[in-house]
Amino acid sequence: MFAGSKVGTGKTTATIMAALAAHQLFKQRVLVIDATTTLKATQNFKQIFNIEPTSNVLTGLAVKDLAKVVTPLRAGLDFIAGVPTLEDYFNTAMEAAGTTKTARTLGLVPPLMNILRDRYDYIFIDSDAKFAAVMDNCLASTNYVVIMQPVGKAGFDATDKLFYYLKQLKQELPTVKAEIIGHLAVDFTETAPFYQVEPVSSFDVVDAFRTVITHNEWLAEDAPFAPQATHNTIARQMAGAMYSEVFNELQARIALQQQLGKFATNAGLTEQGQAVDLFA
Repeated sequence: MFAGSKVGTGKTTATIMAALAAHQLFKQRVLVIDATTTLKATQNFKQIFNIEPTSNVLTGLAVKDLAKVVTPLRAGLDFIAGVPTLEDYFNTAMEAAGTTKTARTLGLVPPLMNILRDRYDYIFIDSDAKFAAVMDNCLASTNYVVIMQPVGKAGFDATDKLFYYLKQLKQELPTVKAEIIGHLAVDFTETAPFYQVEPVSSFDVVDAFRTVITHNEWLAEDAPFAPQATHNTIARQMAGAMYSEVFNELQARIALQQQLGKFATNAGLTEQGQAVDLFA
């Protein structure tokens, strides 16, 4: 799960692009769940694959089976669409049942996620940057969290806020096992290629992914995922390389975390400047 407590850090883009890299390059079975109220992931996947989901995550919660609302995008790449009233549903459910924090965090989404785990190698959850019941459920449903780390004091403060929020959640609910697997530095003002920029972290530099998310002409377009012939193809392929590096390191970090309980950094996937087409 790519997470942040600050709007505009690029977590939805990171979710989409990392999922595409996992599926396209690494041949992983991937599911993406849109648990936001802005529905950017849903809108972008509709544009990329020219599909119209017939159900959404709210329907899955209502019938207590998320597998029934999966939309296939490609063989091995699936999606669960979001709905703008998701937060309202959580609030209504909590008020009606008078539930405790434990029940509303562990009793809604996590049990349904357990059914899906064996079907996929990676499940990416996109959540709003808002400390509320939906984020609690997403954090309780994931194994690993990548914190989006905007450069500058405001970004560092937001990162610290999320770090301590997750720490408190785990203290209150010991069955929440989400681990912060690293910080992904984001600097949309940086025009240098991503592989030429040094990572930063508000904690320890070893926590930072070696790839820094920098300005990309394609992603800066008004609708980069829309199927238009005017796209900057070179920039799109460089964005593919950037996020392929992110997923490549994510895999390495998870592997080392499972083996040694430590973060991992690796030598990289692509040569400097090499393009990767995730949309072929």
